[in-house]
Amino acid sequence: MAPPRRPSAWEVSFPEEAMAELAALQISQPANEPATQKRKAADDEERDAPQRATKRSQLLNVAHYKPPRKFVVESASFVAPGEDREPEDSDRQEKPFRVLSNFCIFDPANNNEFVLLDALEPEIDDDGRQAQSRFSAAGVVLLADEDDEDYGQEDGADPGEGDHVRLDHVTLCPTDYFARDAAVTVCVETDFAFYELRGPSTRYNPYLVAFAAPRRVACAILLWARAHPREGLQRFREGARAYSDEDLAEAAPYIREVVDEQGGTLQRAPLIVELLHKSPGSDRGPRRRTRAHRAQPRRNQPFIGDPDLALLKSENQSPTHVTPLIAALADGYFEETLQVLGAPPKAPSKADTELQKANTFRLLKHCIAKIRSQEHKKPAFTAVRSRYGPYVEEATIGGEVYRTGDFVCIRKGHYRGVPAPLMVQICDVPEDASLPDYFWLARLIYFNSDTQMAHIQWLEHGSQIILGEMAHPQELFLNVLCENQKIEWIAGKISVVYSMDAPRKQEQYFMRTMYDERDASFTSLDQAEMNRIFNNPPPDNCLPCSRSEVYNNNSEWHFLDEYSAHGKGRAGVAYQGRKYHVHEFFLYRNHDGGPAHIGYVKHVQQSRRGRDAPRIVACKVGRMQSGEYPERHVFLTHEEVFVPVDELVQPIHVYARDFFPDLAELKRWVDYSPYHFYCSYRLLTVGAEPHAGSSTQREEVASATLNICQFCPSDRYLPHLREEEFQAEQENQRYDCLDLFGGTGAFSQAVAEGSRGCLKPTHLIEITPSAAKTAQKNSNVAVYCQDANVVLRYFVKSHAKQNVEVPLQLFDNTTPVPAPLKPGNMGAIFIGLPCQSHSGLNMYRKAEDPKSNLMLTAASYIDFFRPNYVFLENVPGFLKYNLLAQQVDRHRLEGGIEMGGLKLLIRALIDMKYTLRFSLLQAGNYGAPQSRVRFFLVAAHHGLELPQMPQPTHDFEVVNQLKIKLPYNHKPSILPIRTTRGTMPHGSVSIEDAIGDLPQFDWKHPDPKNASQSLRKVLDRRAREGIPAYPCEREKNHCGLEGVVAYRHEPRTSFQREARERPTENIQHITRCLLPKTVERVVTVPLEPGADFRSLPDRLAEWQFFSPVSAVGRNKYRGGLYGRLDKAGYFPTTVTNMHPTAKQSKVLHPDCLRMVTVRELARSQGFADWFVFISVNNNVVTLHRQIGNAVPWQVSRALGRELRAALFKKWREEKKKASAAADAGDEDEDDGVV
Repeated sequence: MAPPRRPSAWEVSFPEEAMAELAALQISQPANEPATQKRKAADDEERDAPQRATKRSQLLNVAHYKPPRKFVVESASFVAPGEDREPEDSDRQEKPFRVLSNFCIFDPANNNEFVLLDALEPEIDDDGRQAQSRFSAAGVVLLADEDDEDYGQEDGADPGEGDHVRLDHVTLCPTDYFARDAAVTVCVETDFAFYELRGPSTRYNPYLVAFAAPRRVACAILLWARAHPREGLQRFREGARAYSDEDLAEAAPYIREVVDEQGGTLQRAPLIVELLHKSPGSDRGPRRRTRAHRAQPRRNQPFIGDPDLALLKSENQSPTHVTPLIAALADGYFEETLQVLGAPPKAPSKADTELQKANTFRLLKHCIAKIRSQEHKKPAFTAVRSRYGPYVEEATIGGEVYRTGDFVCIRKGHYRGVPAPLMVQICDVPEDASLPDYFWLARLIYFNSDTQMAHIQWLEHGSQIILGEMAHPQELFLNVLCENQKIEWIAGKISVVYSMDAPRKQEQYFMRTMYDERDASFTSLDQAEMNRIFNNPPPDNCLPCSRSEVYNNNSEWHFLDEYSAHGKGRAGVAYQGRKYHVHEFFLYRNHDGGPAHIGYVKHVQQSRRGRDAPRIVACKVGRMQSGEYPERHVFLTHEEVFVPVDELVQPIHVYARDFFPDLAELKRWVDYSPYHFYCSYRLLTVGAEPHAGSSTQREEVASATLNICQFCPSDRYLPHLREEEFQAEQENQRYDCLDLFGGTGAFSQAVAEGSRGCLKPTHLIEITPSAAKTAQKNSNVAVYCQDANVVLRYFVKSHAKQNVEVPLQLFDNTTPVPAPLKPGNMGAIFIGLPCQSHSGLNMYRKAEDPKSNLMLTAASYIDFFRPNYVFLENVPGFLKYNLLAQQVDRHRLEGGIEMGGLKLLIRALIDMKYTLRFSLLQAGNYGAPQSRVRFFLVAAHHGLELPQMPQPTHDFEVVNQLKIKLPYNHKPSILPIRTTRGTMPHGSVSIEDAIGDLPQFDWKHPDPKNASQSLRKVLDRRAREGIPAYPCEREKNHCGLEGVVAYRHEPRTSFQREARERPTENIQHITRCLLPKTVERVVTVPLEPGADFRSLPDRLAEWQFFSPVSAVGRNKYRGGLYGRLDKAGYFPTTVTNMHPTAKQSKVLHPDCLRMVTVRELARSQGFADWFVFISVNNNVVTLHRQIGNAVPWQVSRALGRELRAALFKKWREEKKKASAAADAGDEDEDDGVV
């Protein structure tokens, strides 16, 4: 089914009246859309053209600006939230660049009546000088998102933030008619600042439409003329038939103005010549230049000339390039004209499509008719006699024969709050109705002749699950559920084949994947298991029943009676599929918060009643919190504890410290699994001090005296005896691995580390020069510092042996990028999609943001290379990325295809023959010292083992349920990640755990004579303690320590030890430099957890601290600005915009009088100290951005562990099959010997 027509980027910002006028693309409309929403044909547009000017004028009813109860009048002293302004007497003082949202333009001299933006055109007085504007503007002021990515990594936006401000003497800035996708940006200037206008107030919408409509048309024409300098008006109309003659006439004056200024080839373009010839009066039209051309407003000064930021601007990026498959799937869902790299796939002919629709509709009506007849009279049921009692494999229902393995339609019933569809009269069936709208689909397993019920295994049509509108019309997915159904609800048979590709017969369905609603995963069909079960006699031929039986058996407890060297005995207990043997260590539930408790099994105690669950009698085990790897160091005690079976979490593995001959072996042990520990002592109780007391109170534990379960080493380690063989084979397989939108390369490097080198990154694509240089320095990869779309074109055309220009590295624009990658040997693609379009903190999300289209570029890379594995990361807001959404106000997008971005991505992956799963992961649950939730998707090519999502290993204070609500039927939720507190093997990593060993230093107070007496005492005390204070001077690039420096102390946590495993050439323990008053405020905030601006004296107050109309005031002066971190807590989400007044302003060091440094921020993301960051313009903010955009190292490493587990499982299965085949061959040879 074709998607509804896609409104343009301009339409989505304006009311319904504007949509019909401003449509610029002609996109197909589904038949079931209301007629009032259908697009007008071109000839209808032409007939309406004379009425459109009148209609526009009718929209402009007289309206007036009504100021809110609290607002601010802009002045020289006004500072926007998060803005770091230069002092007024500074030589560097220049006008800031801000955003005005929810805006309107009005005439204060005329009762605040709304005026068009045209009124803001600067006028020239009689003396030739620019006259002062008499018009004003009002709206909400926020900082301009110089780098949209700054908003992409942040969480938890407050939609009420920002200051309501009135601007006076407002003039209009020149329009940029060559913005990408004709997205006309409107800027205005006041005496104090520049403002970009984004999102008008609802009542001002029509005024902006009237102003922008002809300019948008002019923009589209000029862009077309520049891109197609030899094509004329007729060719343009073929690509933009929605434009009427009236549209073109209204745009002509603006086109002539640009042409007169630029001249050259644009002036000679046939389209421009013809259009201006048809509008000879355009030079005498309403457009009138009143002064010389002015330059566009300059943005925030710290970013001027920053190539990293410039290259991230939409207007500086290449059009979206896609492969033919992705182009076909994306058709109609995106406004941008996609650049297709290759011939389009062969589409079915119109005749075939119509035939398929007719056949499907005929089947639907037949099934409805059959169900309606069976409602009144139960069909005759005849079962073929069976030797399996009442369970039969063949039966006749209503004269039609059904057999085990047939695929059938079953009438839909009421399901989880979703009512059953009404079986209407045949004549009332909608023409666009489909079989899955009325019927469930299933596979027959067997019949019960006694109950006259059919036992079936459910199938899912893609339209009825998460794929929804994006589903392939012929594709079905095997479900993991089965059920008994009444025979009278069976409506007929359908044709289904097992195939990796869609069948040519349009009326035939196909199946290649299993769908599990419990976690919304798509996994490979296990044909061997299916055949083995299905060949059993009924009722044992049902796969879901077989799996359910195994699951239920594992869920129940039972004693382990196993043989040992001493004979058969009660060796322990099994529960939920795990074995707990005597002399084994285990985790059990901690109800007081924190990590799970640890125990050591002494014996299993059976209940007196016999049937009740037993208890484990165990020794309590404590945590040392000292040693080489403190979090893994445990001690035994003489304390006993009785643990009920239902409190068990899982076994862990502990060896005596002396079992490991050196530190390298110990490291190898703890790195192998989060569930590996070591033990050195036995104490009296868990609460005993491990480092105090006499030798009689603390016994050393040695390998010879620590009894270890004799069964567990074989269960756990026999498979791992082949690890070296597996590792050797993996190292011999040389795969290419690509890190796309790679940033610093941390995502792929950490996954490779977690997989212990199974798939190492070899190539990386990153557009920003600084991040690309960082990746080059810290990893052995070939780096393409270029736009991902340009590189994709280079790869595809090079592989096709076509002439293509070799792109240049953007860090110098002279060096060619490395040789093109070729498909066929791609092990994995790691994708860190730019996420600002989906972030909750992006206050300016647009319905049609070009950066959102990079998802299509990423999918095209997957299509071109077909890697073995795909790892994708984004913000949780990606789950709310609705295709075809409409902008309802400055914060909200509504409507469209719910979760359309994810649906399209899943459809593309399935069509490319991938299995997949996805979930939200909380970084704190994997050992990162921060709260950061991100979306992850993992995919594996069919035939490969799909990795699991990593389960949490650290008990984190922030309990995110991490539920994902799916967009279909009863809105089911999935929760693939278990976050129950008290069940993890490790505690959370605090700020002190992460950065406590880094050297301390303060910012020097810029004006000590004005410091309070109490602050002077603090400064004197810290000086006596030897804590240095460095000047934080605005003129310098940074403040702090560089190069090789001494740490504060030896590593005290595993986190610190890992960070320092390799020496660093540059510690980068530096901060950005702020204005003197900002520095003074930071130094003055008390050294107390949670202290902030509310502790500052009045003389240091900023406007927003005390003004009731500021965002802080309207938020009831809740804390946050100039916030000091708690060293016992965790970092908030590490973001790219680090400033004491930014959105996340809790950036003050817990123990030092300064902001956190680059290295401390890097530690918050899990970067080791050897990882050095590079900024081509020597800007600390650039380093912040690289760190904030990264995927936390610990999360990526956990994904890598699951990748290795999947690869190892697949390897073992293949070895087992090869061994079985060899044994079978040996038997055949033996049979042939006489």
